[in-house]
Amino acid sequence: MRVASRRKILLIILIGVICYFTLLWSSRSVVSFFIPNRSVFNKSQRRSEGTILLWSQPWGVWGTSPPEGTRFGRCEITYSRRRLPQADAVVFHLTSVSSVDIPWMHQRWPEQLYVYWSMENPWVMKYLYRRDFKRFNNFFNMTMTYHRTADIYDSYGTREGTLNKVTRGKHVVDQIMEEKSDTAIWIVSNCNTMRGALERIAYVDAMVQSGFKMHRCGFCFNLCKDLPLHKADEWGNAIRKFKFYFSFENNKHCKDYMTEKFWEAALWHGVVPVVYGPKDEDVIAVAPRNSYIHADWFASPEELAQYLMFLDANNDEYRKYFAWREDEMVTVEKMEQQIMFDHPHIPVFTAPLLPQFTRLCDVALDNWNQTWIVESLVDTLYLHEREECMKPGKWENVTSLTQELEE
Repeated sequence: MRVASRRKILLIILIGVICYFTLLWSSRSVVSFFIPNRSVFNKSQRRSEGTILLWSQPWGVWGTSPPEGTRFGRCEITYSRRRLPQADAVVFHLTSVSSVDIPWMHQRWPEQLYVYWSMENPWVMKYLYRRDFKRFNNFFNMTMTYHRTADIYDSYGTREGTLNKVTRGKHVVDQIMEEKSDTAIWIVSNCNTMRGALERIAYVDAMVQSGFKMHRCGFCFNLCKDLPLHKADEWGNAIRKFKFYFSFENNKHCKDYMTEKFWEAALWHGVVPVVYGPKDEDVIAVAPRNSYIHADWFASPEELAQYLMFLDANNDEYRKYFAWREDEMVTVEKMEQQIMFDHPHIPVFTAPLLPQFTRLCDVALDNWNQTWIVESLVDTLYLHEREECMKPGKWENVTSLTQELEE
């Protein structure tokens, strides 16, 4: 009897072991179970070098994030999931957040940082990508987004970065003015897939109907000669001849949402951005002083069109939008003091200068005695957003274009 009982116990244990390993295998993380002793990863000691694992390429497209082996400060970027046990931080882009392809809490090490990364506005996350996020409560340690309140700030551009990037001085602005031979251009390819895209098309249509002349190109119109789509760094002389670039975002009043349309497409090429989308207070907080024109300053598209035509005919008034580049002695600290004086009710934001992955590396390696937790991505990304930004639109009752990424 005792022998039979022992056999039954051994059989139960064997079945349990088989079930456990089957569960591990089905979760695609069996490799992480067979790991060497991790005493070398003791976070009680500051480490000199580390690893940041990007769980996947954004949108599954190679070239949309740093290549394998790129170094940011003391850390190396990798996409090899076999290196999960050695990773100091694991970064999950919006498009890779899915319960069928993500390591779960019972398979992670407490000293690792799990970081949510996205540069999309919350409307796009909720209605276009159909991300719920509720199942990821208490899963992530940090957010890495363009929000000024993000744990790791990751923007399309910064005030100080722009001042360091462009050449400055009176002779520079003289040259900019000499190059101007056309009025305005708007390059746009998201025509009607979402509420904000429809609204900005209608706004610009009203300007054109009032008599404002501008070039409109991209997938929504004709392709732009010498202006390849999504490659603003190659625009060069083809964009510099215009006085105004329409930096029109695809949504209205999303907190801090300012993309390359403002920075790279306009400011970096010596063109004055005409802004639509972010609130003026959000732009003031991060942009070079008096460097842009905002649609919210005007009661109607027609009034904005009239003002742009006035500037087009008055070079002295137009040139004032380059005063931030004319005085090459102005530092970012002095400029921010001037902005605070002009707008005392707006908290001016001093953006970090180091790349986002360098700062993430420093946090992961140096702050081993601190704990971070994102209790709710829904609260952080959706509920704390402005109502105008999250207003439903064209996509609120349709199937997501990215259904293949969903559970």
